[in-house]
Amino acid sequence: MKKAILPLLAAALLAVLSACLPSAGGPQPPQARVQSFQLLSVDPFSGEASFAMQLKVSNPNSFELPLLDSTMTLYFGDAQIPFELPQMTIPPAGFEVVPTRINVPLAQTAGSISKLLRGDEVRLRITGKAAAKLGPVPLQLGPFTLLDETVRVNLSFAMPRFEIDAANSSLALSGARLRITVAFRVTNPNPIGFTLRGPVALLIGGREVGSAVLDAALRPQQTSPGQLVFSVNVTEVPGAAAALLSGLQVEVRGGVNAEIPGIWRQALDLLLSGRVR
Repeated sequence: MKKAILPLLAAALLAVLSACLPSAGGPQPPQARVQSFQLLSVDPFSGEASFAMQLKVSNPNSFELPLLDSTMTLYFGDAQIPFELPQMTIPPAGFEVVPTRINVPLAQTAGSISKLLRGDEVRLRITGKAAAKLGPVPLQLGPFTLLDETVRVNLSFAMPRFEIDAANSSLALSGARLRITVAFRVTNPNPIGFTLRGPVALLIGGREVGSAVLDAALRPQQTSPGQLVFSVNVTEVPGAAAALLSGLQVEVRGGVNAEIPGIWRQALDLLLSGRVR
């Protein structure tokens, strides 16, 4: 009797599952759209860029879709990056919002990062396989394309903030030359790191009396120390001897470039002023 019932139960289960499945013979894989895409950092000194992305992962089926493990690849520029969806159950014809973080190597994505920093669009594609479950039945979905979309970021670049570091600045007289060391701290408020390079002039009393070359590495959203050293003819500095005691009001000006080599560049006007002792 039991042996006769088992085939009937199996047939009934198959009938129920068949009623749940679309006519194509199996569940359709999930589909994703980019809900938000945000630049977190571009750090040329670590060689990596990071982005926060929210995906709206939709279930095109009329029944809930429990997703288990996934093996996927994110295509970003020339980089192919392993990508995984978290385990989730997507409601029938519904969706789940999935926060993700993308870390990409600059060496393989320089062209795409350059486009993004200019405000242009870049294509993202995610393909692969996912394990799902329909009732007690495990299923393999794919290979399929989860995402194929373009993204862009809005970089509002802010001028780095300079201030003189009086404790590490100094004046030193040697013969007919006055050595002026202008130490500074510079804060980069931007999510991108870069190098500041370019010639700068030292002005005292509104007159240019010396020059130097600025070369400062600024990491994203960090404060870095630096210094500029000028060798000035004493005759160019009225009251040079007295300045050794009382200090000297100086101003540093110049047109410099903020640059990530091969990716991004912007010209800046530098102004730094304060008292050096």
